[in-house]
Amino acid sequence: MKNITFVTGNKTKILHANEALAKFGYLVVPEKLLLTEPREENPQEVVIEKAIQAFKQIGKPLIVEDSGIFIRALKGFPKTFIRFAEDTIGMAGILKLMEGIEDRNAEFRQSLAYIEPGMEKPKVFSYIDGGYTVADKIYNSDKSEDYGEFDRILIPPNENVPLCMFSKEENAKRDVTGNQDKIHYKQLAIWLNTRERN
Repeated sequence: MKNITFVTGNKTKILHANEALAKFGYLVVPEKLLLTEPREENPQEVVIEKAIQAFKQIGKPLIVEDSGIFIRALKGFPKTFIRFAEDTIGMAGILKLMEGIEDRNAEFRQSLAYIEPGMEKPKVFSYIDGGYTVADKIYNSDKSEDYGEFDRILIPPNENVPLCMFSKEENAKRDVTGNQDKIHYKQLAIWLNTRERN
């Protein structure tokens, strides 16, 4: 197995990355760094800035990942400002904005950036994890204590309860299986393996 440093303190992200990359011979190793959060609406721009920041600190091959939640009826809000939405209007505020709206479609837009010595700029891989539905109430469960607030209202495709009602392992497998042909971790692994052969 080849190690890849993943700059994050988020255990769920490490779980997702290893679920996707193990079959390609990569083991993701976390490293927590203090990074300034970019004020960008697009996850692609966020990961570019974060990768450059992280590389200046440790100077070795690494990846960073970021995502946004885009609710169609709210013109994409909250986008990458998930924490801001949680800390201000909260989930009750989101559901208030969604009252009377039939279109409850939401999607995760996820981006990953890889950088190593000799690269002028990070290589970015992105995908959309779509088909989510905004619930009409806030859910709680015994599995939900480690989840973000949006996990209490976002229902995955082909389910009738939100993410917080499933274990982290179940959600990681769902993400990888449902997006196996496009997930950014697979894009990265293919790119790395192809480059090594050339």
